[in-house]
Amino acid sequence: MFEKLKQYFQKNENQTVSEPVIITIHGYGRRTKHEFDNFKLWGEKDGFTIITFDMYDIFDASDCDWKTWLQRAKDVVKEYKKTKRPIYLVGFSMGGVIASYLAATFQVDRLVLMAPAFSYINMDSVGGVISKTAASLWSNEKKEEIKLPSSFYSAFTDIVKNLKKYITDVECPVLILHGDEDEVISIKSSLWAYDKIPHDHKKMVILHEGHHRLLMDEKVNWECYILMKAFLKKQILGDQEIVMAKDIMEELLEKQRAMHMDNEKEISEEESSN
Repeated sequence: MFEKLKQYFQKNENQTVSEPVIITIHGYGRRTKHEFDNFKLWGEKDGFTIITFDMYDIFDASDCDWKTWLQRAKDVVKEYKKTKRPIYLVGFSMGGVIASYLAATFQVDRLVLMAPAFSYINMDSVGGVISKTAASLWSNEKKEEIKLPSSFYSAFTDIVKNLKKYITDVECPVLILHGDEDEVISIKSSLWAYDKIPHDHKKMVILHEGHHRLLMDEKVNWECYILMKAFLKKQILGDQEIVMAKDIMEELLEKQRAMHMDNEKEISEEESSN
C-alpha cells in the first residue's frame, strides 16, 4: 500500500514539474500587472499557471531606476527556474522588450510579445506638445485617475534603448501579436522585431481593429487570448509533424498528359487508316 502511495505521489510530482509556468511582464503604465487580469482569469480556468507581478511602485516617484525594474523581473524568472518547470514568457509593450531580454538571457521555452515597444512615441521630439493618443499611454484617459510619476519616462526609454538589441539572441519559438489600430506603438515595431528573431519558429499575427491594450480591447481580447492559448499549448508552432492533403495538381497533370496521348493516338490511327 505504501509503495503504491509513493508511486502515486511521484507520478503527480513529475506531472506538476512538467507543467509550464507562464511569467507575464507588464508594460509602461499605471495598471502594471493588472494589464494581464483577463489573461490570468481566462488562463487559470484553462489550467495555466500564470505569474503576474509589479516592476515598480506607481506611488513612488523615486522608484525610477530602469535597472531596478529589470532586476525585479530577473528575480522572478530566476525563482521559477529553480522549479525546473518549463518557462513561458509573455511581455506587453515595454514588457515585450524586457521579455525578449529575459528570453535571451535565460533558457526559456516560449515567448509571446504583445504590441512590443521596440520603437515608441518620443515625447521629447514633439516639443512638449503631446497628441491625445500618445497622452493615453503616458498619462490618463480621465483626469481623476492616477498619473505615473514623470520620473518614470526616462526609465522606460532607457529600457528600450538598452535592451532592444537582445531580440536578435532569442532562441525559442515566438508569437507576436499587434493591433492594426494601435495608437501608441506602430506595427513597424513588431515587424522590425520579427525580422530580427533568428529562430525559425516564429509567427506574427495582426489583429484587425485591435488597439494597444489588446487584452483589454473588447473587439479583439478574446481572439488575442485564443491565439496565445494555442501557442502556449503548442498547437501553433509546435513540434508536431503537419500532415497535409495530397496536392491534386499532379494527378490532374497526369490525367491531362494521358488524354493528350490518347488524342495523339487517335489522330495517328485516323491518318493511318486514310
